[in-house]
Amino acid sequence: MKTRKTLQLAALAPALGALVFLGAPGCSDSDAPAETPAAETAQPQHDADGMSVSSRTGTLKKIFHAAPSPVEMAKLIHRSGATFDAAACNVPSAGARYNTSDRQAINLGVYGADLSYSTIFEENAASLEYLSVIKDLSAQLGISDVITDDVLKDAEANRGDRKALIRIVSETFYDLNERLKSNGTEDLAGLLVAAGWVEGMYLATQHLDEAPTELKARIAEQKMTLDDVMRLCRSYEATPQLTALLTRMEAIEAAYAGVSMTEADANVTQEGESTFVLGGGDEYTADDATVAAIAAAVAEVRTFCIQ
Repeated sequence: MKTRKTLQLAALAPALGALVFLGAPGCSDSDAPAETPAAETAQPQHDADGMSVSSRTGTLKKIFHAAPSPVEMAKLIHRSGATFDAAACNVPSAGARYNTSDRQAINLGVYGADLSYSTIFEENAASLEYLSVIKDLSAQLGISDVITDDVLKDAEANRGDRKALIRIVSETFYDLNERLKSNGTEDLAGLLVAAGWVEGMYLATQHLDEAPTELKARIAEQKMTLDDVMRLCRSYEATPQLTALLTRMEAIEAAYAGVSMTEADANVTQEGESTFVLGGGDEYTADDATVAAIAAAVAEVRTFCIQ
């Protein structure tokens, strides 16, 4: 199956739910990397690993716009006819045991993906529980001024308005990212991204028996997003906590080695006033054995994330 991506003119951050509270995994079908403003590239600065600050910002944006986001994954699962599996999510009560900043950041990402999943299936009671634990973890990380009661009320009030939710998610992500940077804790943003990606993948792989071919193709396509996630996280200071997560994620990288990629030209067509569709493009394929290996590796990392 060839990659099909949707680019919207608004600045979207679909994977943000994995980071904050509702994205994504994707209120949006958008997954194109946003252009890096000229100001970000004017005077590049480099970290110890040689990754420039502007490059890191661009990589973050690319990850946040990657397909599929946790919400998009959840939509594909829902479309397959699968039913909501509460047992696949991390239990909200576990949030109280995460008492270090790294575990809080990791599980903020995990719960964000769980919220996306429960929201798509219209499990409102579960969604409210995830919103509550996400708000608590954010406060413990010192970023309660980003995910405020007003933001949560706005999300709840616009639950049925997709465009409004996209706006809320996008704005919250950028505010969160800036807040973490200003706090000198950029590495926590990396943990959020990685854990949100892992949880979104974990939820998708729990439905492989009933999954459509499209879902399996999307899992294969995540090879490129995983590459970006790993590169980004490796650009941060090698703290023991970050190193531990990345070491475990190397097993997922190894499983993805079985995914094949065929290069192809992309083409862009317009659908409506503000939506463009990117058709064609590189094609990622994986046989059942490779998808099973990816699922097993993801499950092991996910267990580490929620412990």
